Amino acid sequence: MTAPHVSDVAARIETFVREHFRVAGHDTRFSRRAPLFDLGYVDSVGVIELLEFVNEQFGVRIPDEALLSDEFTTIDGMAVVIRRLLDDPASRSPQRR
Repeated sequence: MTAPHVSDVAARIETFVREHFRVAGHDTRFSRRAPLFDLGYVDSVGVIELLEFVNEQFGVRIPDEALLSDEFTTIDGMAVVIRRLLDDPASRSPQRR
């Protein structure tokens, strides 16, 4: 199975964030480059839900160093991290190896 392109990963994350965290379609602050945590779109409980979504959808676990990185604060950054992890078999969840 071919891993999805970064833009496909970003689109799936964006859809989840918009639906799960009820982001209004007319919200001009929201974008794939918006800092989700700083702007309050995702809170501490939301991070856990987002990580569960990532694990279910992509079969990877986000390591602490990636989770705490500046890259993981935006949808585009998350997509890059996830895509990189998809290329690393050691990052896959046990049920997806």
